[in-house]
Amino acid sequence: MKKTVLCFLILIPAACLAQKKIKTLELSDTIISAAVDRPGEFYLMTVSGQIQKFDKNGKLLVLYRHKGAPTLFDPRDGSRLFAYYRDQQQYDYLNPVFEVTAAYKIDDVFAIAPWLVTTSGDHKLWILDAVDHSLKKLNATHTAVEVEIVVDTTLIDDATTFTAMRDYQGFLFLLNPEKGIYIFNGLGKHIRTIEVSGISDFNFLGEELYYYKEGKINFFDLFSAESRSMECTGAPNTVLLTDERMLKVSFKSVDIFEFRP
Repeated sequence: MKKTVLCFLILIPAACLAQKKIKTLELSDTIISAAVDRPGEFYLMTVSGQIQKFDKNGKLLVLYRHKGAPTLFDPRDGSRLFAYYRDQQQYDYLNPVFEVTAAYKIDDVFAIAPWLVTTSGDHKLWILDAVDHSLKKLNATHTAVEVEIVVDTTLIDDATTFTAMRDYQGFLFLLNPEKGIYIFNGLGKHIRTIEVSGISDFNFLGEELYYYKEGKINFFDLFSAESRSMECTGAPNTVLLTDERMLKVSFKSVDIFEFRP
């Protein structure tokens, strides 16, 4: 048994190096962020405000144009997409072909200066307020606050330093690129910080959170708190994973590889 386990651990880094390349996508516009939905289709957001949707093999499915890029975009399960625009204090829900099915302005009754807004479940919202550093969770009709907590200033002294917010598996995640990933429970209580600097985003695969940094994909199990890492060649800006694909995303291109977790 020990020999089998040792062999498996040695092969983990090699598996990443040996992936078969499927395709390289070249874009004329600059990619500023990327996302993947649960079925495995992926999305590229560009500086001009485009959101491009591709299937797992890199075939363009939808090209959506907006007058500005979203502050946060979460494709979730691919059936009900979420986009938040800070400059307009507006969030939109879109269907799979990028028709806006609902658009809402954020009522200042709930937040003085909404900095980040993300969806929670099918209909609820989390809001991070830049003025009082509070986290608020709105109910399904977005008419009442279910959870409200002012985060200790020793933890968050400037909400504007946070660049990303996601809700996943009953947890809320906030990214400070210089300090790390802050994890809160469903009641807004801080439970852990993954201390890491110099990352631009993070994502999820099953029960693990992962992020790319300096040639490695780092994994953190949300329930056991165990960590692992995997070598990854090249120097992309970020890496996205699905059950079948690895996407190495740079400013103007995406390399698509076969992948088995």
